[in-house]
Amino acid sequence: MYGNAHLAEWLFEYGIYLFFVKPDAVHLALFTGLTVSVATLFVSFNILTGSLSFYLGNFEGLTQQWRNAMLTFSTYPATLFEGTVKLLLYTLIPVGFVTYLPIEALRSLSLIHTALAVVGSTTVLLVGAGVFYYGLRRYSSGNLMQMRG
Repeated sequence: MYGNAHLAEWLFEYGIYLFFVKPDAVHLALFTGLTVSVATLFVSFNILTGSLSFYLGNFEGLTQQWRNAMLTFSTYPATLFEGTVKLLLYTLIPVGFVTYLPIEALRSLSLIHTALAVVGSTTVLLVGAGVFYYGLRRYSSGNLMQMRG
């Protein structure tokens, strides 16, 4: 059922976009690509925050807070934030790659904004995978040491 709910959500979102925006082929292709980029970023960010448990112990509560921060800040317009807060929203909580860049890319058909969104998503994916695999290696080797001792 869980997978069907996501499929229904995805179909609804595309239906709304097609019905209200009535995009041409270029906008629809860009929308599809950016959808994949944003989905990758959300999954990658969850992997990254969840992997911090390898280093910090029971981190489940804070992991949930990070996820909620990502969702909450993605509902605000990017023009609301400036300076240090905006820097944090592109680094610590990479919500700028979810909201501002994809919207600007679609609005103006900007290849620069599209590339920045994809690069940001890919960076979070690589960092998340690196943190996970390094933590997993550290965790498994720590367990082997305890078994031998």
